[in-house]
Amino acid sequence: MPSAIFRRVVAIGALTTATLTFALSAQASADIGDEDVVRVRYTGVTKTDTSPKSISKGDSWVTYQHLYTLQNKFVGDVGSRCSAVAVAENKVTTQCTRVLRMKDGEIHLHDMISRKGSKAVTAKTAIVGGTGIYNDAEGEGYVTLKGESVGFDLYVDD
Repeated sequence: MPSAIFRRVVAIGALTTATLTFALSAQASADIGDEDVVRVRYTGVTKTDTSPKSISKGDSWVTYQHLYTLQNKFVGDVGSRCSAVAVAENKVTTQCTRVLRMKDGEIHLHDMISRKGSKAVTAKTAIVGGTGIYNDAEGEGYVTLKGESVGFDLYVDD
């Protein structure tokens, strides 16, 4: 027969596991049908780009852009840092971190994009955080690279 101490430890462990499982399930179900998701759409227009003319694996560069609404209203700026993680023929895969900085806060993004030449491309991006009114932001969206501009179509979950 197990000792009383052993039985108490097992009972506490089982109760803790049940409580933790319920708490995690409640959190997961809270995100289903979450109505706090806000769609944010901006265009970044490049002002500075330090990317090399010929990109090799391991190259890194920064880009600075002015940020506008779809109605062409200036709302802030964007800073990006990208690194080439794979280069083959006319295709470059980059890993980027981006910060959209507006008056009321920042939205932080991470993405990995493969692009052939200078053709326009749209890829998924992850919203990994922010500041100000976006201090607990999460979610995902799309980044569209086209010429000297970048389109941001984000679904921000607060």
